Amino acid sequence: MKPIENTENFVRRGKAKVTTGPRMDKRVLDDSFAAMDKTLGANKTNAARMILRSRLARLAAAAVIIVAVGLLMVYRAPVPPPPPRTTSVAKSPAEMLTAMSLNLAWRRGGIEAVDEQTSKAFEMLGSQSATVSIHELLAESNGV
Repeated sequence: MKPIENTENFVRRGKAKVTTGPRMDKRVLDDSFAAMDKTLGANKTNAARMILRSRLARLAAAAVIIVAVGLLMVYRAPVPPPPPRTTSVAKSPAEMLTAMSLNLAWRRGGIEAVDEQTSKAFEMLGSQSATVSIHELLAESNGV
């Protein structure tokens, strides 16, 4: 006999004296889902399990971890500050204020560079009095 005929004969003979209800339905469904989860879980392959099976894969995973840690150590190290930049060679204030020197400063950085160079030149000269007497002007211009 076929399984369908066996089931029909079993029910006709009256041997199936089972009362059904919500509790019974829930129990049957829970058992069915548990069996299905168990069957599906057995067929899944875990990536970690697969890596641990192969010796070559374990070595490759260890190498990747070591490289990652090494890169983190290299890029986490503090970057040393750049050495201080020397912008100009020590010159006399008169040489710094010549037309050629100011022209080179203009080409190098525009009006800001000219302003910076003149500020340095006047700083090297020191502070001057705001008022100049006629005698001082004649002494400077005539050399007297």
